[in-house]
Amino acid sequence: MTFEQAPGIRCEVAGQPHPLSYLGCRGLNYGQHSVLPLHPFRLSVPEAALADLLDEPFNSFIQTCREDDLQDEESDLPALKEAGYPDITAMLACHRQLLAEMLYDFMISDLMDAIGRASGYRSQVPRYWGDVEAADNRAYFIVNEVETVSFADGQVIFEGQGYYGTYVIWLTHGYVRK
Repeated sequence: MTFEQAPGIRCEVAGQPHPLSYLGCRGLNYGQHSVLPLHPFRLSVPEAALADLLDEPFNSFIQTCREDDLQDEESDLPALKEAGYPDITAMLACHRQLLAEMLYDFMISDLMDAIGRASGYRSQVPRYWGDVEAADNRAYFIVNEVETVSFADGQVIFEGQGYYGTYVIWLTHGYVRK
């Protein structure tokens, strides 16, 4: 099993290598209490790869912030407005602390999705409602919460807690093939 499918990206869970294609992010209740046991994780992403992984969602997020700031009296991210809404490359060069805050607060799910795609994961598409053969039942390590985002030796390092689980898409409602 290969643990570094996307160039230079590595994930360790409780000190052990973890395959990137089996890495996910808790969507609902992110950062909330988990009844499943939590394990520490460390994800390192080369700074050079970050722009490729997040270019589209980052630019979309920046555009949304710019449009919101034009409509609202008060900016949700005044530091982003003051910086002139830079792209991710400019953020890496000149605004690392702001980038770390944005990754921490807004972009972790986008990053996990991009790492999964870069590592070769493609979700199965159900042929019809109730198609249990196409349900995705891979064992996952789910990021429950990122606690720190830091930069060291050309890497962006994410550390936090997560849990092991199985991600299953329940396809039990709607159209049933007869």
